[in-house]
Amino acid sequence: MKPWRTILILLVMTLLSGAVNAQSPVNRAGVVVRFGNGEVVTACITFNEPTISGLDLLERSGLPVISQQSSIGAAVCKIGRDGCDYPATSCFCARDQGRVVYWAFYRRENGAWRYSNLGASNVLVNDGDLHGWAWGPGDASGGAVPPDLELNDVCGQTAPLPTTVPTATIPTVAPKPTATITPTVMEAPTITTTRPTAPATVPRPSSPTAEAPTAPPITPISSPLPSPTSPSPTLPTITETATPTTARDGNGQWLGFLALAALLIMGIVVTLRRRNKG
Repeated sequence: MKPWRTILILLVMTLLSGAVNAQSPVNRAGVVVRFGNGEVVTACITFNEPTISGLDLLERSGLPVISQQSSIGAAVCKIGRDGCDYPATSCFCARDQGRVVYWAFYRRENGAWRYSNLGASNVLVNDGDLHGWAWGPGDASGGAVPPDLELNDVCGQTAPLPTTVPTATIPTVAPKPTATITPTVMEAPTITTTRPTAPATVPRPSSPTAEAPTAPPITPISSPLPSPTSPSPTLPTITETATPTTARDGNGQWLGFLALAALLIMGIVVTLRRRNKG
């Protein structure tokens, strides 16, 4: 649905609601009934019509009512237990020492009861009206009088709704102080896990360039061989000084020993050859 259609529908509904409220105001009026034994019954009646008749107001009170129509309006013959059962009897069948006993009808005006010469059906009831009925002897000028009550005594202190709603002043509400709550953080417990001790690591050679232990110097060997005919030639003295060898690994010592052994063997071979030539 397009936005303008929605706005139009809402506007129409608002206007219709206002029209219904304007045509159906809530009105209220009161009724005071005094029976022959002095008992008083009151009723507060609300109605949506602009006006209703006095008879309608009495009948809406919930009390049983018997009435008779006449040229001046409806005459009330009986309310509740007091009165005459019209049309079985005359509406004014009750007498007291030659005087007619009937339901006298009043309207409350300026804080006093005013006797009504018109029948209740010909009297219009507006918002805030109060009617009174009393059973007792009387004549055309008046009869028994209802108790002295006002509309607030019947309907309470609630005033009728005003036609124009006054503009209400919205009080300024001071902001509430903001409470600062510092949460307390509890430290989590420290969990210590004991692991098994790992076996000691066998140290490896620190560096392939580590110096090998220095071999001790080798004492030169002089082996004079005796000759049967001539003095034995003196073998050349071979002095070998072991040169410190930097071993790159654990086999460096063995290589040094093998080299010395090879030199010794070569010297012996040379000596034997010279001896054979001589």
